[in-house]
Amino acid sequence: MMEQPGNILHRSIGYLKVHLNREVAFYIVLTIIAFIMRMWQLGERAVHYDEGLHLGCSFNLFNPAAWCYEPWVHGPFQFIGTGVIYKVFGDTEFTARLLPAIFGTAIIILPYFLRRQLGRWGALATSVLLAFSPLLMYYSRYARGDIYHAFFTLLIVVCIWYYITDMRQRWLYTGAAALSLDFCNLETAYINLAIIGFFVFVIAGISFVRLLISQEDRSSKLKQVLGLRGLSPQADFLILLITLTLPLFGAFINVFSLIKINGLPLLKPINDLSSSASIVIVVVLFILSAAVGLRWNPRRWLISAGIFYGVFILVWSVFFTHPQGIATGLWGDAAYWISQHGVARGGQPWFYYVILIPIYEFLPLLFASAGAIYFAIKGNLFSRFLIYWFVMSFIIYSFFGERMPWISLNIVVPVAMLGGMFIGFLLKAKPWRGKLRLVIRIGVAVVVIWLFSFTAYTACRESYQSADEPPQLLMYAGVSADVPRIADRIKEMAEATGEGYALPITIDTDIYFSGWSWYLRDYSVDTPGMSSITSVPRGSVLILRADHDPADRQYLEKYGEGERIRMLIWFPEDYKGNFNVGWWWGYFWGRDAGASCLMTEGIVYFLKEDQ
Repeated sequence: MMEQPGNILHRSIGYLKVHLNREVAFYIVLTIIAFIMRMWQLGERAVHYDEGLHLGCSFNLFNPAAWCYEPWVHGPFQFIGTGVIYKVFGDTEFTARLLPAIFGTAIIILPYFLRRQLGRWGALATSVLLAFSPLLMYYSRYARGDIYHAFFTLLIVVCIWYYITDMRQRWLYTGAAALSLDFCNLETAYINLAIIGFFVFVIAGISFVRLLISQEDRSSKLKQVLGLRGLSPQADFLILLITLTLPLFGAFINVFSLIKINGLPLLKPINDLSSSASIVIVVVLFILSAAVGLRWNPRRWLISAGIFYGVFILVWSVFFTHPQGIATGLWGDAAYWISQHGVARGGQPWFYYVILIPIYEFLPLLFASAGAIYFAIKGNLFSRFLIYWFVMSFIIYSFFGERMPWISLNIVVPVAMLGGMFIGFLLKAKPWRGKLRLVIRIGVAVVVIWLFSFTAYTACRESYQSADEPPQLLMYAGVSADVPRIADRIKEMAEATGEGYALPITIDTDIYFSGWSWYLRDYSVDTPGMSSITSVPRGSVLILRADHDPADRQYLEKYGEGERIRMLIWFPEDYKGNFNVGWWWGYFWGRDAGASCLMTEGIVYFLKEDQ
């Protein structure tokens, strides 16, 4: 019998009264504030170097002839998401950063689902720290895949702990989807999976040992466990993590190519899935995974594997329009980044994150450090997991060759979680009574509010500094505001001449990716190598390096005098050679990089009006 509309309405109102309490209202208000902060002036900043590389792939998503994918621009998830936004809303600086802003807002909601582990006050504090984190906020307004990766990683953590708590299969399926999307997005998914997976392995092993000790008939129980029956929820999720992702780890055989004996690699690297050896490795690993998964729980594994590989294949093949991408996702992507370990792009020292994170995340880092000491002694399983996640992330990401400011998000998230949990713990002050409890709560509140004011100021200062000058430590290979300014002049010239996007532009290929690849994406651009000019350029606009040969002037008579502009800008990296505590302290308080910032410069020539 169909339920009456009045009953449905009455039941819905009752549901809202129960669930829309002050706590939920706080999360709603915080999320709205965070969303506005991430959307405010979203398109004002110049599109930086790394953004331009990724946005070019998104721009070409619906152009099969122009679409190209290389592992160095990371997984295709971000290109599909941003490409669809382009298709619906057009391609602007605002829409280019819209998806990161959405994910940067969504991550703030996730601590709500860990209230049982963090505590209600701890979950609230964590969400506030994530909302106003200077690094998270900056990279929520930056067109790279790091904020998606932070979201998917935290979602996987939510699924693991929810499944440990109630063993509902929906958390397995949600975890499978999040895991797949993470592997479709960024290669650091391998690292975070290893960090989190190892902890799950340890607690699964401990639960297994306890189970055997508590049983009188240990041999029968051992047979049952070895048969993958009657396992703990920790072991269930561990099996899921391993069996779904094991085939993707086949390319890690290339780690042996990094080991050299007498100058020669121990194993010749296998760079793609075209060789018989790589195909055999992936097939064997998949068969092994399927055998274990089907023995564990046929129904749950098949659904989870269907979700994981369904999403993986759809995204890497760009919905079957580029099927060769599946091979890249299975092998080529990981193989490329393993080979880059020794390259160490950026050349940052091992202590890079020791410098960077306290500069911006001083509030959560202070409480995370104190919380790590306290919870290591008197904490529970979840607080010790956060300690482990925080410490291991710091160590492992400091070890790997490529160290960039956006990679710090992998450390910032566990720092915010642990710091937020300890703040919540101190605000409740349950272990203490009487005046001591009141003193602790007031003291913590005063310190948090004081440091929070600096945190919020820093987050807004870095995110809304549209010119990115002077450059700050959290920025790498920024693009000067001169580039979009000149792009506007080019647009005015194109409209005035009536040529529109057919306006011919010549730019030295060596500087094309210094911001110009995005701003000139619609124009007829010629990109020859122009270390020296041997004939009159054809472009109505000519963009050269600032140090081009003065003798080239004989070919530039049809152009105006030329304007010297700044293009790429970097934070001065004097700390690389010798870290100075005095310099760090001065920068921490003053945020002044000084006059020694690094930059590349160019000269722009416009065609004379009489030509």
